[in-house]
Amino acid sequence: MDPFEVSVDGELFRISERCEPSATITYDFTWLNGPANGTYGFSLGGIAINADETESSKASKLSREQLIAQVHGFVDSFFEDGGIGQEDFPDHVPARRR
Repeated sequence: MDPFEVSVDGELFRISERCEPSATITYDFTWLNGPANGTYGFSLGGIAINADETESSKASKLSREQLIAQVHGFVDSFFEDGGIGQEDFPDHVPARRR
């Protein structure tokens, strides 16, 4: 999968995929307009694949829609009462309010 960018409630993320030596896939979600000057984000890993990239192993990868749903969940939980945003980044204002 080639990296791609997505906007969720005005928050911009770059999503990329990497294959670990253990034959698992990790997805990296870089928050481009988030706190810490675009260096903050999250990763989702441990998704097993077959080394030969057969059709069955491709099916085990997350779809673009599933990856975007992960971003939605992250943004919602980041800004909710008691979320990471309130606790660790109180000065970061959601894009929808900037």
